[in-house]
Amino acid sequence: MGRQRWRWAFLTAAALVAGTLAGCGDRTVDQEEATPTPIPTAEVPSKPTYKVERGTVVDSVSFTGRVAPVQEEQLFFRVDGRVAKVNVAQGDPVKKGDILAELDIADLLNQLEQAKVALEAAQLRLSSAQAGAADQRATAEANLEIARLRLAQAQVQDPAPSVAIAAANRDKAQSALQLAQAAYDRRAAQPGAAASPEALALQRATQDYQIADAQYQLALQNQKAHEYDLQILEQNVRLAELAVSKAGHAVDPTLVQDVAKAQLAVDRLNAQVDAARLVAPLDGQVTMVAAYAGRTISAYSPAINVAAPGALEISADLLSDTLQKLSVGQKCTITLVNYPGKELHGTIRRLPYPYGTGGSTSASAVGEDRSTRISIDDTAGVSLEGGALVRVTVTLQQKENVLWLPPEAIRTYSGKDFVLLVGSEGQKRVPVKVGIRSQERCEIESGVSEGMVVLGP
Repeated sequence: MGRQRWRWAFLTAAALVAGTLAGCGDRTVDQEEATPTPIPTAEVPSKPTYKVERGTVVDSVSFTGRVAPVQEEQLFFRVDGRVAKVNVAQGDPVKKGDILAELDIADLLNQLEQAKVALEAAQLRLSSAQAGAADQRATAEANLEIARLRLAQAQVQDPAPSVAIAAANRDKAQSALQLAQAAYDRRAAQPGAAASPEALALQRATQDYQIADAQYQLALQNQKAHEYDLQILEQNVRLAELAVSKAGHAVDPTLVQDVAKAQLAVDRLNAQVDAARLVAPLDGQVTMVAAYAGRTISAYSPAINVAAPGALEISADLLSDTLQKLSVGQKCTITLVNYPGKELHGTIRRLPYPYGTGGSTSASAVGEDRSTRISIDDTAGVSLEGGALVRVTVTLQQKENVLWLPPEAIRTYSGKDFVLLVGSEGQKRVPVKVGIRSQERCEIESGVSEGMVVLGP
């Protein structure tokens, strides 16, 4: 009995060992490593190549403009202030003399009323004195001499040299500003341009020009004030002469002077009121309104445009680097934004001073119209509307049947242009002479021949 139990235990243990070994064998088969997938090698992109071709190279300049009436007046306030009311809207018809807008001049109007009262009082005193005052001829002659001396003294003090000096300083500062701007423009495309010495020089030149221009404006104001002083002194001389001529029944000349001074005060305040009002200079239509009630506006800032009905042309405000490339009489093509693909032809009619004869001979004249004007040769059946945006292209230079390469094929080192030719013997650096440059093509005057292959960057 004991022997059978031992035999049964031995068989059971043997079965367990066999099962365990069989299980281990299966896991060995399952855990065999899979074959790895090969990773493809990245291809190095090849550099582009360009073939030297023969064709047309065009150098042109393009800018945005708008359709505008040929006769259009830009109105502006001649003093700073807050707009009190605007009496018109864009598109409204106006008559010459209509008040279009005015600043908040309530205090100024009060001063004008007070000045008128003072004038009336001075006139009343003069009338009363003329009724019963006795003439003092000696006093009248002395007053006449004093008035003449004061006028002569004022005439000697001519402010014109101060204006000339201020103008020269302003022109000098403007030239320096233009040089600084040109230097910065050459550096602008390079990294760190904003913090470059050229940027600092441009900022200083701008400040110097602003100071010089302000000094010039102050000199002009002093010159104008001197003119008023001369007028007052001239009036004093005339009044003194009148007192002498009326030796038998003259009045105190100071009373006459009081009237003259009071009248000048009224005239001066009337001029200030006029400077704070916009009046239509012609019969026409309002084409632009930039002023509205409550807005604070600076002197000589464009506020309202009034145009006479009639022919239309293109108006554009351009920067100096573009204006330097243009001249009156140049032909151009005009593309209307609302008519894509439709081209009109035009001619540059006017450029602002000093690039043309338009505007003032003073480069800093305030309120001056410095727009470039382009006449439209033929509307080609297109209905033009004032204010419509257009794209103007002016061809500066064009050459036919010349060698050319794209700009990216030309390399520059130390200010010299060259290309990398690709041939059977490999790459070769060849200097080239570049003529006309445009965004798409560069004329090659020498260094390569038609059909040669150039390696790109």
